[in-house]
Amino acid sequence: MRIHKLYQCFAAAVLLFLPVACDNTDYSEKSPFDNSAYLNVAASKNTEAFTFNRKVTSQTKTFAVKLSYPSGDDVKVSLKVDASLTSEYNAKNDTHYEVLPETYYQLLKTEVVIPAGKTTSEEVGIKFSKLDELEIDVTYLCPLSIGGADGVGVMDGSRTMYYLVRRSSAITTAMNLKNIYVAVPGFDKGSSTSDVVNNLSAVTMEAIIRVNSFQQEISSIMGIEQYFLMRIGDKEFPNRQLQTQTTFGKFPEINNQKLLLAGEWYHVALTWDIATATIAFYVNGQLQSISTSHGKSDLTSISLGDKLPDDEFGNGGDFNFYFGRSYGESHDISRQFDGEICEARIWNVARTQEQIYQNMYEISNPTTEPALCAYWKFDEGTGTVVADRTGHGNDAKVVPYWKGSDHLEMYSKTDAELWPSGIEVPKVNQE
Repeated sequence: MRIHKLYQCFAAAVLLFLPVACDNTDYSEKSPFDNSAYLNVAASKNTEAFTFNRKVTSQTKTFAVKLSYPSGDDVKVSLKVDASLTSEYNAKNDTHYEVLPETYYQLLKTEVVIPAGKTTSEEVGIKFSKLDELEIDVTYLCPLSIGGADGVGVMDGSRTMYYLVRRSSAITTAMNLKNIYVAVPGFDKGSSTSDVVNNLSAVTMEAIIRVNSFQQEISSIMGIEQYFLMRIGDKEFPNRQLQTQTTFGKFPEINNQKLLLAGEWYHVALTWDIATATIAFYVNGQLQSISTSHGKSDLTSISLGDKLPDDEFGNGGDFNFYFGRSYGESHDISRQFDGEICEARIWNVARTQEQIYQNMYEISNPTTEPALCAYWKFDEGTGTVVADRTGHGNDAKVVPYWKGSDHLEMYSKTDAELWPSGIEVPKVNQE
């Protein structure tokens, strides 16, 4: 009897859900929901921090309008910057942003058409201009929105992209080194511009970095393998601790209290005074590790140039100066730097802690600094050449890694991948 009742309950449940199971509508060209228009740039998040340095004058943000599924007719969509949304945004997010005045932007089209049978409009843009006139470190809100769409609805969650426009005093451009490294052809053997980094009695290397992933055993920052290389990690050594290997060995000792964090910006500096055998690491302008017995031999100078002759890539092999690469035959990717870099410098002195701290984020007049041998700001924002700002002519160039061990194909990166947006390096030396 109990089994019979259970069967009845099961049969009733099947009948209850039968109308849903028997829906034979073909959704391959149609959504079960109403067709709606939305901004492609707002599909995953509807806020973009548009931050730029104080020298930028203009920039254009591109976008398109999309439909949930194709329509049988052309769909006309109107666009606008809706300043009235500013107060709503501020109330919802507990912010106090000012609306960006109309004089600083131009919507290049106020209407787009999504053709019948298609889901995407042509690409359109909003151009921001006269940005160098904006007040520094003030955030303005620019709500780009769909005004309406003929014959379809508008997806509220992706209707508006809120651009947070900010002219920043901070560094806002850096190069992403994943799958590429950077060579300095002028440092190679036979180059007339390598003398500036040769026969040094003391040296400082510094850079601003952000590591996105510490998956490798070693992440090479800059320098020459087994000679003077600033890196993170080593075999049987924490892959998040700064380390160097010079001609005298490795420095410092393992210390799990000195680990870097992924996603954090750091200014890192490595100094070495050969005469005093003093070597030191500084992080964000503060002394992290020091030894006063690194050396003590007949070595009286160090040369970062004049190592090997150049080849097709403008560098000679494993033991030349690189950013994001150290030892590895045929451009081995295993020690790449998965993150961003900017403000890289080489000095012919061991800079003091105070000097490092005061000038972490910029050298105002690099051509007037006699001890500054090379200076790559990595602020180009486009292209594959990084200028040496000292005037010594040692521009750096991007070199892609090989894909796989067969060396049949190299990685390629777009400008957007090489120079990621949304960067803002906080200045920790400005309390």
